[in-house]
Amino acid sequence: MGLPLFFGIMFLLFEAVFWLGTPLQTALAAGFSALRTAALEPSLAGLPRVLSGVLLDGLYNGFGTVASFVPLIILFFLCMAIVEDTGYLSRAAFLMDALMARFGLDGRSFVMILMGFGCNVPALMGTRVMRSRGLRLLTMMVIPFSLCSARLQVFLFFIAAVFPPRIAPLVLFSLYVISIAAAMLSSLLFKRRFVNSDPLVLEMPPYRFPTLRQIALRGWHEVGHFLRRATRFIAVGVVLIWLLTHFPASAAPGGTHTWAGHLGDWMSPVLGPLGIDPKLTLALIFGFVAKEIVIGSLAVIYAQEGSALFGTVAHQITWIQAYSFMLFTLIYTPCLSTIATIRGEAKNRAFSVLAVAWPLALAWVVSFAFYQAAHRLWA
Repeated sequence: MGLPLFFGIMFLLFEAVFWLGTPLQTALAAGFSALRTAALEPSLAGLPRVLSGVLLDGLYNGFGTVASFVPLIILFFLCMAIVEDTGYLSRAAFLMDALMARFGLDGRSFVMILMGFGCNVPALMGTRVMRSRGLRLLTMMVIPFSLCSARLQVFLFFIAAVFPPRIAPLVLFSLYVISIAAAMLSSLLFKRRFVNSDPLVLEMPPYRFPTLRQIALRGWHEVGHFLRRATRFIAVGVVLIWLLTHFPASAAPGGTHTWAGHLGDWMSPVLGPLGIDPKLTLALIFGFVAKEIVIGSLAVIYAQEGSALFGTVAHQITWIQAYSFMLFTLIYTPCLSTIATIRGEAKNRAFSVLAVAWPLALAWVVSFAFYQAAHRLWA
């Protein structure tokens, strides 16, 4: 019963995050929208159109949309801290060792994959404890499939906007299952190339109740790391996206004749069969730099934030398109920080190229298969 109990606990964790966090997220989004209408728009009314557009439709919409998901992210990391600090994750690693061995991995690899749910970068660096180079490279190959916190906020946005609340936890849980399935498929395909020669040795800590201070510090550390990354990347990303969606000046903002429109049309033969339209394409391109930019970029592309952005996305994107987009975002090429870490840890250019190209190809195949099948069955 160990594995069914583990997946049951993880599913209850997602239920708790949505049940407690959705009302907080809705209230925070409404607060940001009210602040813009009541204070910021009148204050910036005298500025030139380009400057006010960058500040309101670019920076404020981008930061406000991302910040509204902080309650959900905080709750997720608090729940994960409870699961980890009780000593349960070591049991999960032991439970998964026999299964992971069939894929060329071991229980430590499973722990690193779980660590990747917070951020792929420290999980990749954690593979230094593995003495077998084959095991380490194979583990580094599959860690980027872990659903990190940056991708989590993308999925929370689309799930809240498109799917009804009663099935939202199931949708999120399915994405976590698919992320693990993608990792297992990859390890199965590459395990003969990267062979493990290191047996598992694991200390089993006693069960214990974590203190509130431990939980709070762990949660604050993870959320602080996320916010620092988000602040650094979003500030640059949303300004670039605003420029792409508003220039040349003769084109209608966000229209097909802007630089962003031309870029989206250029990529449409590749991503169109996946149900990903030009606007979502632009968000994906900037998501390659950092997944934190994706939601901020959508706020800029649609020139809306908060509940208005939710309504627009729900009206213009079907659930099939939304899920296909989430599948592609889940699997495709990891962010630049992750790629740089892989390059630094592996010290092998060919492996780094493989770690970028393989997820991109797999993402296209999975999203294509889902969209085409679902479109024929339910559209």
